[in-house]
Amino acid sequence: MSAPDFSDNAAASRYELRIDGELIGTADYALRGDVVAITRVYTRPTHRNQGLAFRTTEYAVGRIIADGHRILPMCWVAEKYLDSHPELAAHVAR
Repeated sequence: MSAPDFSDNAAASRYELRIDGELIGTADYALRGDVVAITRVYTRPTHRNQGLAFRTTEYAVGRIIADGHRILPMCWVAEKYLDSHPELAAHVAR
């Protein structure tokens, strides 16, 4: 298995995780002004329990912050990730 490859598929409003070219996970989002809502984080069942949902969320959060937006977690994965990283609290819109 090669290293995960993350990207922003803006046309589909989602961050994507690919491994060996295969779409493995996504973090869907909605841009509302200066806030990006993470609405759903998904990992294919064959790749679950490997921490990939958190890695996808980590990528999404990093991109959102780098783009100067705040994050609104609207799914349990994003909420749990942000709760485990209190240093990101200033970037969260609640």
